[in-house]
Amino acid sequence: MSENKKHLPIFGIGPLLCFSMVAISVIAILLSVKGIIPCVITNSIVILIFRIMGVAIIVLGLICIIGADLKGGLIKSIKSNQLKTNGSYAFVRNPCYASYFLCCSGALLLAHNIILLILPVLFWIEMTVVLKNTEEKWLFELYGDEYLEYCRRVNRCIPWFPKK
Repeated sequence: MSENKKHLPIFGIGPLLCFSMVAISVIAILLSVKGIIPCVITNSIVILIFRIMGVAIIVLGLICIIGADLKGGLIKSIKSNQLKTNGSYAFVRNPCYASYFLCCSGALLLAHNIILLILPVLFWIEMTVVLKNTEEKWLFELYGDEYLEYCRRVNRCIPWFPKK
């Protein structure tokens, strides 16, 4: 790696992606609570299932964000042009974005409204399109084949066990 290469932006496109997910989720939940968005589930067993899943997904999101900076320091890795593949990065290529995605998805489940479940799908599509056209291009330019190998092993947006 050439020492004269600039490092990636510290925040990347994250604030835009994360703010949009949070803002849309909050607005959708408020509209659901006010009854403006119909299709709220009323079956108490299904509500309990949604709440358990929502809390579990939020906890997974919090684990992602906490694990993103363990064992090395994210900002240090960015400034020194080192590809970060440990901590949460061993399970998802974008743990910071994934944590917002998971927390918003969990909050939407807590609202127990069927219509709101389209939002996590839209968020995933947004993250995929935006990341493929921005940060992934930057990372490939910086790390080349090392980054491509990392991409083959680790999911972009949803934490999962790495492929061998």
